[in-house]
Amino acid sequence: MFALKMNDTFLSQKTMTIDLPDDAVCEDCGGTVEVRREGSIQGVFCTRCDWAVVTTYLPEILRDETLYEISVTSGDYTNKEHIRAIAKLNGVNFLDARQLLQTQSNFKLYKGAASRVEEIRVAFELVGIQYEIRPPFPW
Repeated sequence: MFALKMNDTFLSQKTMTIDLPDDAVCEDCGGTVEVRREGSIQGVFCTRCDWAVVTTYLPEILRDETLYEISVTSGDYTNKEHIRAIAKLNGVNFLDARQLLQTQSNFKLYKGAASRVEEIRVAFELVGIQYEIRPPFPW
């Protein structure tokens, strides 16, 4: 049995996640402990008493510092779903989005953080817009 103490460190520097021994127990009551992650918070919590240690948790996609570029490679200017998606994601009105799809067969929509590129990628896949991401996108 391994009793956890407040100053014990189980945070993996590589993954920024908590790794506990299988036999870890609460230092206060001896109860079992578990790792919980919600949003940007992670911690070790006792299942029996109110003992806990919490820290910040940032998913790997938010720690990715690569600048990605997502471009539309094929979209239909007569498809209202495509037009609405481009309008919303590009911050333009419906008519401007339609004109963009009508006049440009391949255009860059966004360059920046992986988390935003992932949001755009999901939106494109939902409506069937063809896209390209550079450099290769691991998410």
